[in-house]
Amino acid sequence: MSKRQSADAVVIGGGAVGTACAYYLAMSGMKVTLLEQDQIGAGASTCATGVMYCLASDINDAEYLRWGMVAHDVMKGIVPVIEDLSGVNTQYQRRPAFRLAIDEEEEKEVRENLVWQSEIMATRWVNSEEVRQIEPRITQEVRGAALEPEVIQVPPPRLSHAFMRSAERYGATLIPTQAVGLALTNGRVAGVHHRQGTIACDTVVLAMGASAATASDWLDYRVPVRPLRGERLMLTYPGRPLDMILSTPRRGHLLSRLDGFLSIGSTGGRDFDDREKWIVDQQSAVEQPHPEPSPEARTELLRRATEVIPSIEFATVSQQITGIRPYSEDGRPIIGAVPGCEGAFLATGHTHRGIHLSAMTGELIRDLVIHGGSLHTSCDPKLFDPARFTS
Repeated sequence: MSKRQSADAVVIGGGAVGTACAYYLAMSGMKVTLLEQDQIGAGASTCATGVMYCLASDINDAEYLRWGMVAHDVMKGIVPVIEDLSGVNTQYQRRPAFRLAIDEEEEKEVRENLVWQSEIMATRWVNSEEVRQIEPRITQEVRGAALEPEVIQVPPPRLSHAFMRSAERYGATLIPTQAVGLALTNGRVAGVHHRQGTIACDTVVLAMGASAATASDWLDYRVPVRPLRGERLMLTYPGRPLDMILSTPRRGHLLSRLDGFLSIGSTGGRDFDDREKWIVDQQSAVEQPHPEPSPEARTELLRRATEVIPSIEFATVSQQITGIRPYSEDGRPIIGAVPGCEGAFLATGHTHRGIHLSAMTGELIRDLVIHGGSLHTSCDPKLFDPARFTS
């Protein structure tokens, strides 16, 4: 364990978001320490799919869509860099994607969203005949799809390790311990208390995932994040891998990973899900970040995936993965300065957008810490500002 007693910045949380923040801050010349109580990539990043598509109902206005496109471009540029720095093969891939409409309700939603989405990004409606020409295994019930020309997918634990090792190449230090509070002087950060002592610093980034609300006791600010349970399946599928990444509003995602598994899911992540059903209490989330898989979720996920590709009934379940996501009160990430606590920044509440927005979040935190504002002038960072919950 490192005995570092001071740092320019301390990042709390070693998921994809936290390690990205550590990387961008360290790359900019800051002395960075990251605190992680479990393992790198062990929290919400473990259960995440790692697929980065912009056509979805949670990205529900033009400003958020622009940020989603920025995040795609940032990730596309940074993955080769951190793979080279870290020596980690992230199993990153880029493929086109279909946002499928299997029934009338899905078609209505996809087509209505395309009206404004197509004004901002390259997307179009593809009829059912063309969809099945491209992927004949999709059900004959399909009514069409929105085409997203390029979507990124990367296994989150690999991405987190690549970011952390790259941060270490720039001098960042990892301490495997639990943060327990902040040292404050006259309303500004002076240090971070952890199980083994205190690290003096004037900047802290709270990238604590589903545990972020526990930091409310350290701040004069209620962190509006709740733990959201999610489950997905990894299948061994006898057919050839899917060339397209598939998603539907009601039935979730289907994608072939480079490790050979077909990922399907997830509960609490589909557009028509009642997310309140999947909220768990904060104490349970802290004590059991990876709950026991539920037979009900397994049955439901297989049924919905089979409605998209009927031959999935011949697949076998290799893994059932559970985890807890950080769900903000308005469903959007919370990225920026904590009101009333100088030097404290939040990077949490991404729900199921943590991997998609991880590199962009790291860049934005770096810009806010070092430059006092975002360098992406085409997008407004106020969309994610923690101050939006204080009015």
